Amino acid sequence: MRFAILVAHYLGDVLARHPAPGRRALDLACGTGTLALMLADEGWDVLGVDGSQAMLALARAKAAALETAGRASFALGDMRSFALGPQAAPGLRPSSYHLATCTYDSLNYLLREEELAACFANVAHALAPGGLFFADMNTRHFLEHDWDPVIVDESEGFVQISQSDFDPASACSTMVVTGFAGDDVRGYQRFEETHVERAYPPETVARLLEQAGLAVEAAYDCFTHQPPYEASQRIAWIARKP
Repeated sequence: MRFAILVAHYLGDVLARHPAPGRRALDLACGTGTLALMLADEGWDVLGVDGSQAMLALARAKAAALETAGRASFALGDMRSFALGPQAAPGLRPSSYHLATCTYDSLNYLLREEELAACFANVAHALAPGGLFFADMNTRHFLEHDWDPVIVDESEGFVQISQSDFDPASACSTMVVTGFAGDDVRGYQRFEETHVERAYPPETVARLLEQAGLAVEAAYDCFTHQPPYEASQRIAWIARKP
């Protein structure tokens, strides 16, 4: 949630430099809807798309409990293949969005170049002429050098251990998260997750965006308006549909 708040503030700065032509937004890999709801609170009409029904249920519950200046709705979909046109989820229509977002390094979870290209093509299809695409991606430097091999998070009733390993050949980092949550009365539940992210060279990302019909307006060292440098951890991509 803290990251989504940080992104929302940064996105506001980006939009001041790279204006969107309207106030309809598509938030891909929206998760529990924090960014989508923050945009709705600023007057955007937002459709959040995610591949997890559990995440969408939380997003809809949050939306039901809030009053926003705009409107937020949520639909099940895969950012590599979400439907547009007659078979689409309600509200999901081609060439109708003024802004598309994909944040929290969600694009790094697309492990094949073909998947990343398919996502960009879908974004281009969804955007109206002049529409803006904003996304962030972890860099190879971050996955290889800055994603700590072992991270331990502890708080009352909660412990989580994250172990990551970077494979230079595939440029992929695998993180295994194991933890326990609960208390001494109800007991503790074990959970385990595996996350795999791939780092893409910036020139590959730029090429795939252009091939999808999206003109790159800027690539920033994320949370700044400076160009990426060798040790950048995350790159913010801004591209526009002509």
